Amino acid sequence: MAFKHYDVVRAASPSDLAEKLTHKLKEGWQPFGSPVAITPYTLMQAIAAEGDVVVSGATEPDWFYVVVLAGQSNGMAYGEGLPLPDSYDAPDPRIKQLARRSTVTPGGESCTYNDIIPADHCLHDVQDMSTLNHPKADLSKGQYGCVGQGLHIAKKLLPYIPNNAGILLVPCCRGGSAFTQGAEGTFSADAGASQDSARWGVGKPLYQDLIARTKAALQKNPKNVLLAVCWMQGEFDMSAATYAQQPALFTAMLKQFRADLTVFNAQCHGGSAVNVPWICGDTTYYWKNTYATQYDTVYGGYKNRESEGVYFVPFMTDGNGVNTATNAPAEDPDIPASGYYGAASRTNGNQVSSNRPTHFSSWARRSIIPDRMATAILNAAGRTSAFISGKAPEIKPSPGGNTPSGPSEDASVRTISLLPTAGEAAAQGWTIKDGGIQLSGGVFKIAKQSNKTWSLMHPVDDAVSLLTRGGRLSCKFRLSGALTNNQFGLGIYLYTDVALPDVVAMTGTGNPFLMSFFTQTTDGKLNLMHHKKAGNTKLGEFGNYSNDWQTLELVFTAGSATVTPKLNGVAGPAFQVIKDSLTLGLNALTLTDITKNAAYGVEIESLVLEINAPAA
Repeated sequence: MAFKHYDVVRAASPSDLAEKLTHKLKEGWQPFGSPVAITPYTLMQAIAAEGDVVVSGATEPDWFYVVVLAGQSNGMAYGEGLPLPDSYDAPDPRIKQLARRSTVTPGGESCTYNDIIPADHCLHDVQDMSTLNHPKADLSKGQYGCVGQGLHIAKKLLPYIPNNAGILLVPCCRGGSAFTQGAEGTFSADAGASQDSARWGVGKPLYQDLIARTKAALQKNPKNVLLAVCWMQGEFDMSAATYAQQPALFTAMLKQFRADLTVFNAQCHGGSAVNVPWICGDTTYYWKNTYATQYDTVYGGYKNRESEGVYFVPFMTDGNGVNTATNAPAEDPDIPASGYYGAASRTNGNQVSSNRPTHFSSWARRSIIPDRMATAILNAAGRTSAFISGKAPEIKPSPGGNTPSGPSEDASVRTISLLPTAGEAAAQGWTIKDGGIQLSGGVFKIAKQSNKTWSLMHPVDDAVSLLTRGGRLSCKFRLSGALTNNQFGLGIYLYTDVALPDVVAMTGTGNPFLMSFFTQTTDGKLNLMHHKKAGNTKLGEFGNYSNDWQTLELVFTAGSATVTPKLNGVAGPAFQVIKDSLTLGLNALTLTDITKNAAYGVEIESLVLEINAPAA
């Protein structure tokens, strides 16, 4: 049996998979192997066909999740490698964009400003990249312009949204734009920002373009929902003497954007523009190496702002610590035998920049960038009832009128997690200090550096809510290495400097420590210990030390300092967390190996911290 065609079907549930496979069988496909759960919410089934297949007529989406793309060059089509519209960069009928140019593609079908048109590898941003063709491009095959990540971010989101929904991209990027330098340009209601617009800020033409096109996308259909803003900007501010002003100017623009969208709260994720996440992407290694101090100020300004709905996504390196590929010729070489020609084939006349490492490559824009951006969107906005049920958000009329008041969502549990199914730790909001973390074989493996204590941290801006509302920490881990008496393993810490409300009584002096626990071996047993300045106490035993998987669960009782532990499924006596003068884990869930001396190796299969929703 010789198969000519291969494909995959993704679905959110067994019933969804069965429905999609039924359609594929009618087209001439057949299952190839068994279905695989690639995430807790996604099933994937490989399919194959011997002969030609019948392609069903694509159905236009009934409504759209709107994803806005804004910023400067690394947020748009600046990948110099050959576009591949027949394979890697193939459009999808459920992914659209708002038009800006006069034709959908160069020399193609005509369109007008803000029409809904198909999205491809080279979106209609403020700066037109559609004419900067690769010297090896076959324009008859649609290989025009350069490659961006917008299409690929949308492709990553498609498996998680209802079948009758699509993704509507709103491209608003302009290469070389900044808050602290650059020409302002002009704005017109029927054409948007002029191509020479290069200045971000409240009231600037680029901002007017951003807010006007976002509103236009929502006005297309009252069912459309603003899901997220993907923002990548900061490089040109770093090269300005006034770079330190960028974070405040960005924040002012963010607040104005949300204020200007309040009339559209009904069509925003969570029922309010304030709830729409801004997913702020990193830049290339060149910029950090060249402007180290400025980088910490500008890109550091995007970090640790989850409570404001701002989420930083690192791109500097991949999961192995290798620099993410740029347009540098060595990082995007030609592969003549495969018919692929990379940035290496471009010359001064058709490069996006003569400084090649300043921009991510086409391959990065097809892989690591959309992978991490889409994951961040799903983590920030994809755990609602609408996403989990696979249904369209319910739009409720506002009191006293017909204007929708927003998607109906029950108050959800606040979740922080470290899960192999969600991708690399960095994409899930974790940072590691004095150590390394690698996702391998479905497990996170943490590497210790000589004479250093590693710390793996995730911000928790509402830590005190774990005491007031209650919640749960669940962790599955294992230790490696031979038994050594009194040696440390995994430690878990979290404290806050926020004053406790009256409803929570806690003893001790210092700051409220919600977690100060570590594992340690004594007398051949693996113990859970409560770390306290006044003297550690033993909370329970996992059993005899081994390199097997261990499970830890800590249940926090709402309105108190009471915690009930469960070790390998066996509940132990409840205890009280206390105020203390330790210094590890300020407003950040922190995993650590406790000591710079020898310690057990740590691997993590899963970790989830849940903070309950407020009481009704």
